[in-house]
Amino acid sequence: MPKPNPDNRADNAERIEDTIQHTLQRVHQTEDFVKANSEHLTDEEISYLNEKNDRRAASVDSLRHELKEEANYQQQKDQ
Repeated sequence: MPKPNPDNRADNAERIEDTIQHTLQRVHQTEDFVKANSEHLTDEEISYLNEKNDRRAASVDSLRHELKEEANYQQQKDQ
């Protein structure tokens, strides 16, 4: 039976930051898309895209909380 991989948190903060940036880029791209194409989109499509951005914003909030926890972990580990 293979051994589980050890918990390597060395790059967690960097990965979380990258995910936050990518998610924020997607939010802005979607907003720009809706602004540029609103006359060609149905109300349902616009609503779907806005709801998706709301979920992305909630995800970013969670990731920021996780990033703070990771920073605290790294700070405690370094003491």
